[in-house]
Amino acid sequence: MTTPRVSNRYPRQGERIAPSTLREFLMEPIPRRIVGKSVTSIRQLCDLDETAWEQFSPEAIAELSRIVVNRVAACQLRNVFQHRHFPRPDEGTRLEDLRLENRTRRCLARAGFEDSPGALGDHTIGEVMDIRAFGPRCLVDLLAALESPRRSGDKASAGEPRSTSLSAELTAAAQRLAEVRGAESALLEDPRFGDSIRAVDVEATTAVDLAERLMVRKADPPDAPYAAEQVRSLCEKIERMSELTLEDELIQIFAPTGHHRNRQIVIGYYGWADGRQHTLTEIGDQFGITRERVRQVCAKATRKPKNIETIVAPAMDRAVALIERRIPVAAEEIEAELTKQGLTAAGMCLENVAVGATLLERSVALRIVKIEACRMAVHPDQVAPAMAIVDLAKKDLYFHGLGTVEKIEKLTAQKFPGCTDRELVVRVIGLIEGFSWLDERSGWFHVRSIAKHGMPKAVQKILSVAGEVSISQMRTAMSRNRRMWKDPPPAGVLLEFCRQMPGVRVEGNRIAADPPLDWKEMLTGVEYQLVRVLKDHGPVMERGAMEDLCVESGMNRFSFHAFVSWSPVIAQFGHSVYGLLGATVSKKRLHDLIKKRRSGQTARRVLDSHGRTEDGKVWLSYRLSKAASTYAVITVPAALKNEVHGHFRLLNHEGDEIGTLATKDGRAWGLGAFLRQNGVKINDRIVLTLDLEKRTASVMLIDEGV
Repeated sequence: MTTPRVSNRYPRQGERIAPSTLREFLMEPIPRRIVGKSVTSIRQLCDLDETAWEQFSPEAIAELSRIVVNRVAACQLRNVFQHRHFPRPDEGTRLEDLRLENRTRRCLARAGFEDSPGALGDHTIGEVMDIRAFGPRCLVDLLAALESPRRSGDKASAGEPRSTSLSAELTAAAQRLAEVRGAESALLEDPRFGDSIRAVDVEATTAVDLAERLMVRKADPPDAPYAAEQVRSLCEKIERMSELTLEDELIQIFAPTGHHRNRQIVIGYYGWADGRQHTLTEIGDQFGITRERVRQVCAKATRKPKNIETIVAPAMDRAVALIERRIPVAAEEIEAELTKQGLTAAGMCLENVAVGATLLERSVALRIVKIEACRMAVHPDQVAPAMAIVDLAKKDLYFHGLGTVEKIEKLTAQKFPGCTDRELVVRVIGLIEGFSWLDERSGWFHVRSIAKHGMPKAVQKILSVAGEVSISQMRTAMSRNRRMWKDPPPAGVLLEFCRQMPGVRVEGNRIAADPPLDWKEMLTGVEYQLVRVLKDHGPVMERGAMEDLCVESGMNRFSFHAFVSWSPVIAQFGHSVYGLLGATVSKKRLHDLIKKRRSGQTARRVLDSHGRTEDGKVWLSYRLSKAASTYAVITVPAALKNEVHGHFRLLNHEGDEIGTLATKDGRAWGLGAFLRQNGVKINDRIVLTLDLEKRTASVMLIDEGV
């Protein structure tokens, strides 16, 4: 008998027409001319799944597939999906199993995916689309093949019963059977016990019923010794149920003695021999039969027996209880526990356990998610939170260098209320490659492979300038950057971070670079210029003098004030006196600098004058000081602060909107962009005119002499 030729052209019989991965681009109604008078529940292109073949004619299917490809081609997917990962094919998937079009397969093979299609999951859809000659049709062809089910299931019944008689030694055997724990659950319909029960009494329905009927019997059966042997065998089977492994239990239920080849097919397909589930193709090749025949054999073997509500499976019940008790946790931990407790001898993976539970109609609240190179077992409602925890932790550590369980838990709870807790966060982050505790009790941790900025950069900068610092100096330096740390990490956490950091030596509470770092290589931009000025003229300087030198060298004044206030390599030694972190300065030198600072200060009001125009508008005139021209923060007269408050649309002298002026508690800000664009200098004069009704503020720069 010849096998019908199967088409490799999209759309393929029985497979999806519209890939769900592209659903957002296919949410359009199916043209009325195609629907016609057909009775169909499918109304949109995105809903064209496998059932479409049963609801549309072949001609309509062909036209619908062309519409899907054309719609996808019009979406510029290379740009849209540039950063969206390609759906990872199931483990064991091969290109030859997918029945792809020749062009699709050749493109993938040329790109190196022939032997490892699973590697598609390591790329984005945009990257796959960048494969030469791989167009929208190839994408639809590949996704439709991957998203279509690779197997389905039929059901079949168990074997024919057989009967026999009982023995003269039945009284003792029956009494033992009546006392065996679990005998009431040993049903006639159960393939493990049915033959033994029928061999003794064809009218008994359970093992307990059999024992009761034997103890009240009126006569011995014709072959009493054989019947007694069957009863004792039944007792042993029931007693051994609590000692069986998962694979033995499943084999006894779904692959009992019978056709040897079929038994081996079922055992091999579900992985009850080696713990790993195999594909239909693998088993078919092993036994020289088709994939469909393998499916038929397995479907018949795993059909639930008639007239039985629940199959007794104590090993599976214990395994399910263990899984639900332990999750969330690394899948390998539960698998090791299953082996340790003797529930599996073949090392069954959790995925196989879940399949077995489904066959036994046990509900198991289990999902497996990939965390880096590890598998994690979680509750179904924890799948999305677990993946979010990984993303949030990586993002936080990338920018800060270290993080806390509390913060990650809080961020995750905001996205998934009620679905996350500290235990889940701890379990998930512990599986990230390179994870290490800094203080497990307080929840501080870091991941060396992810930390790029924040703490690592700050430590390198500090040690490149200071060479060696104490932990208190290090923490004080970190606390200057309020944007990075509202509260810097505790000293013990910071010390442990440095201890685990490559190129850093920790002795007691002293931290040093080993080998020494060159500040010229570690620092860039504004920080480099600040350190260079302090190296040449410091190491400590009065702030105004340092600002003048930096501005003369080309530094932006706003950048100067920003970096002086938060850079970890700069330290404040006194009022308006700054220098290099770790610099040694005498009290006399510090006193002289502070004295020089005070002597150079002159008291002058920035608010020059104010008043009202004839139409009731408020005007404010300012003569800008160094601070006002730098920070763009001005004062509002006390008499007007109750009227001048809130936000105003900021206008230039031509009436164009240029920003927003914000006022509160006698202060106003928002002029920075205007001052920078107009190159405003110290002593320049500006006038603000505020319309309190229209909530506008007009600003004008007054030339000298006006």
